[in-house]
Amino acid sequence: MALALAACGEAPAAESEEPAAVSEEPAAESGAPAEDAEVAPLTVGLLGTAVKPVGVLVGDALGYFDEEGVEIDFEKVSSMNDAYMAVSTGDLDVYLFSSTAAATFIAQGTTTLRVFGGTVGEGSEIMAAAGTPEITGLEDLLGKTIACQMPETGQMVLKNYIMEQGYTFGAPGEGADITFVYVNDAIPAIEGCVKGEYDYCITNSCLGYYADQYGAALVGTVKQFVDPYPCCRQTCNEATYEENFEALVRFEIANLRGYEYYLNNMEETLDILEDCSGEDRDFLQAQLYGTEGYTPVMRVSLDPDKDACVEFYQAMVNIGEVEDTGVDWDQYVVTDVYSTALERLMEREPDNAIWQDLSEYFAGHNS
Repeated sequence: MALALAACGEAPAAESEEPAAVSEEPAAESGAPAEDAEVAPLTVGLLGTAVKPVGVLVGDALGYFDEEGVEIDFEKVSSMNDAYMAVSTGDLDVYLFSSTAAATFIAQGTTTLRVFGGTVGEGSEIMAAAGTPEITGLEDLLGKTIACQMPETGQMVLKNYIMEQGYTFGAPGEGADITFVYVNDAIPAIEGCVKGEYDYCITNSCLGYYADQYGAALVGTVKQFVDPYPCCRQTCNEATYEENFEALVRFEIANLRGYEYYLNNMEETLDILEDCSGEDRDFLQAQLYGTEGYTPVMRVSLDPDKDACVEFYQAMVNIGEVEDTGVDWDQYVVTDVYSTALERLMEREPDNAIWQDLSEYFAGHNS
């Protein structure tokens, strides 16, 4: 599967007046060891030069993993399927990308995956030929043809929303209310819109930043219809979760510290990401912070977003992307790694508004 390399983020939420409780459940649903326990190294998969896991990349560059006492061995992977196969067998401890692959593997009988955190969410943009009016509601999509890539989460949650509103979707010639066409890459999809082959296309990785260069326009987002929904997730092997829980917590603490640094230090963060990715600095800024003319829809977030994840996996069943095998999706999305990491950071820095904001979000999105 072809995956885009970039990531998008937005500014931190406004400061809250009081810290909220991270979780009413005990932090040891996996039987977590003590905070001072010895931990084994973690092997973490990275995809190409992708900057979506900005907290990990910044945390590594600044030495946060060493400071937290966890050894991280990074391995580049060639594809999403290879990465999830490696995590399912324990050859990789952690992978930081995709939502769809986890559900696909689990629905096919793989029981060794655990989604324990987030990377980014809500990144799907809707583009069309220049001059196309902005999308104001679902009625604007009726009778239209939309090009998309199969693994893209936005097209799946949009299809499920279409069904919930009493409309149909389908392939060309099926007489559906809204037609979807699969393409292999976002660029041909945008070009197809400009040529009049499609009415709209769904893309991610902040390609809307380049809309003018393609003769296209950014006319809407999937977030207008469904919010929140997951994009890339942090997924680990079941044995890692059960036997090396403390290492995952330390990994997440360093990741959160990298996230905090990204929020507060734009130029220094761009220096780090420009060096590790080779991408254009202006585009990196557009993805992660926005510019005067572009606001990214993709949200950088390490939160598990369990409620949205479980809803998304069920949506994949509803629209037929994965077979309905009676999976209890709830057991495959765990929240205690993230909540434990966040609790420790709040104990260290009780007046840090970022940890307070993340705690409030966690409490409202992880039932």
